[in-house]
Amino acid sequence: MWLAEKHAWPRDKTCGDGISPLGVRDGRELALHFEGRLRLRHAFVTTPHETAFTGGWPAETPWGTTIERRAFDAGIVDAAVAAGAHFLPSTLVHALAPGPDGVVATLREGESERELRADVAVVAEGATGALSAALGFPPIRSRLVALRGYVDAPHALVPEYGLFYDRLLSPGYGWIFPIDEHRANVGILVDERTLARRGGNLRTLLTRWLAESRFARERLGDDPQLSEVRGGVIPTGRRRRTAPGILLVGDAAGVADPFTAEGIFQAIRSARLAARALIESPTMGAARTRYERELRIFDRNERAARALRATFGIAIEPYARRAAVRGAFADHLNTEVFFLKRSFLGFVWGLTRAW
Repeated sequence: MWLAEKHAWPRDKTCGDGISPLGVRDGRELALHFEGRLRLRHAFVTTPHETAFTGGWPAETPWGTTIERRAFDAGIVDAAVAAGAHFLPSTLVHALAPGPDGVVATLREGESERELRADVAVVAEGATGALSAALGFPPIRSRLVALRGYVDAPHALVPEYGLFYDRLLSPGYGWIFPIDEHRANVGILVDERTLARRGGNLRTLLTRWLAESRFARERLGDDPQLSEVRGGVIPTGRRRRTAPGILLVGDAAGVADPFTAEGIFQAIRSARLAARALIESPTMGAARTRYERELRIFDRNERAARALRATFGIAIEPYARRAAVRGAFADHLNTEVFFLKRSFLGFVWGLTRAW
């Protein structure tokens, strides 16, 4: 097995750095280590009307964490190499040519070019790669945009995920994810239409949110100094993720959560599903069918998820008010809506039963 990476290694990647409880669980099953990382045992969530509640998770997934992508992705590569993969950094997969006997990959390393033949290619090219388009895959259904930076806080940060569904950003949100006691990954997520309505400049919007949000000021002070500010797009939804000899995973497959835009857990899970389908299926055709079927969980109720984003401020308010005074309900709300990714149509039913 060959693992090609176009960048020199190790490399950084624009990200919120948050690993959800499910991401921690799947990562540990892949022999990734989180020792010494800040354990985030709950989330602090605010609504556009500034109702706030704190919720935790079930005993089987009790905590999440934050870890910079330079370190997290290096851990994944180390685990792959330990399992027998041959790692090729600074190597661009320029083209893939599926055929009856597998796939021919054209690789570029500096000025040199060579070919590799394989039974299958698993494409993890992220949100902006060109291979999937060249192979004829349909476009992503929708895109979210985000900007993040790092801030050194003036006082000790509470070890929690901070999700701030501020009216300025609605139907998006701002986040504050502590990396350690005094440093946090800070950012905003909006859809492209919201960004256009707010002037089209993510940096200006992030600066304005930090200045106007009382929750952000309480945590980061009145004059937070952003560093390493970078942005990116988050693709959600794709009608097809396989072709003869080709499986798409992660952002290339458009499996980021269409409500919160979380993508790390989804990328890990989609890759594991792809590997299991290839290992356990008798033919490539059967593997493709199985993988496409199992990825439906990421597409389930996608339209409802987008509708929930659009109406979130109204839809969530009565639930958030109840969560603010009932800890058990806050845990349930946090689990059902924000982190454990159950059905978006079914979450209302689950919340109603818990009411």
